Amino acid sequence: MARELTMKAATVEEAKAKIAEALGAPIEDITFEVITMPQKKTLGLFGGADAEVRGVLGGTPADAAKAFLEKVLVNMGVPAPEITVKEENETCVLCIEKSDDLGFVIGRRGETLDALQYLTGLVANRVDNSYYRINIDIGNYREKREQTLIALAQKIGGQAAKTGRKTSLEPMNPYERRIIHTAVQEIEGATS
Repeated sequence: MARELTMKAATVEEAKAKIAEALGAPIEDITFEVITMPQKKTLGLFGGADAEVRGVLGGTPADAAKAFLEKVLVNMGVPAPEITVKEENETCVLCIEKSDDLGFVIGRRGETLDALQYLTGLVANRVDNSYYRINIDIGNYREKREQTLIALAQKIGGQAAKTGRKTSLEPMNPYERRIIHTAVQEIEGATS
């Protein structure tokens, strides 16, 4: 998450140095905004004002999402998770590389993974107060699940087209329902 701090000092450079020291980060990693420039005293005695500078340390929503996910996975018992970040436009895919028995992180039909994705998305969206889509994947689980759902839709859709009977499936999240509806649309004689 981004951390923000505002400091006053006699010069802009001094204020920047104070902010860097307080945040515990190098000056190069901090984004600065000068709120007020310093003003000299009149006749060396009257008036004058210190420089006021705002510094923001933190990064992108993807950085915040990765840090949050690492912390949660460590607390879930995953030692040193390896997470790679792939950013495209306003979407970030966090791939968990370590595949040693991470089935408990995926959960039943991906429910735990969906919950982690939702929470990580909330954290990422607080960075800029804007919408930033987060997807989490473990060992290509999402792709495998999509192929399974397409096969299921083709099987059930084919049966429904032959018999003319309605068939219902177990409850699914919107993403999975969209996959089913798209696959059924391609089957002649079947509707969803």
